[in-house]
Amino acid sequence: MLISGMGFVLSAITHLAALAGQIDAIEMHLPQDALGLFTSVMSLGIFAVWMPAALIAQRINNGNRLHFSWRKVLAGCPAWMRNSAYGLFAYAIVNFFLGIGSGMAESQHGMRLFSGHWMLFYGMAFCIFFSRSNPSTMTSVRHCPGGHEIGHDDAFCPVCGLPAARDDRDG
Repeated sequence: MLISGMGFVLSAITHLAALAGQIDAIEMHLPQDALGLFTSVMSLGIFAVWMPAALIAQRINNGNRLHFSWRKVLAGCPAWMRNSAYGLFAYAIVNFFLGIGSGMAESQHGMRLFSGHWMLFYGMAFCIFFSRSNPSTMTSVRHCPGGHEIGHDDAFCPVCGLPAARDDRDG
């Protein structure tokens, strides 16, 4: 969770610098090829945080890829964090399309696009880790009267067909 949080902060700072057109000015004060190394580390770091985050998200959804629910994955997050995650997703899409159509300098342009995606992946990974560390009723396991594990939105058990109890005394 710490790496994803730091990655999000660094990507947000980089993104703001790119939007302000300050990447070239910053690069002048850095050792040779430091910006390239930073870009590589940030890009590879996404895999370090996103792989476990994706596995956790799948686990929260009981491995159900057809009915994947971000609402369920982010259930342990406060409302402001959940809404920020959704907003970040929308911003990454808008930033991408605005970025590919803008006339920024090449280094500014690349960093704007990269950092926008970094923010999305690091931010969503942070939210997933945070949600998992704060379990809610959505992330707890439900069982039917027959003892089978069922989803939180299921009215009936997909294995035995028994009706699912709707109170917190499941299982």
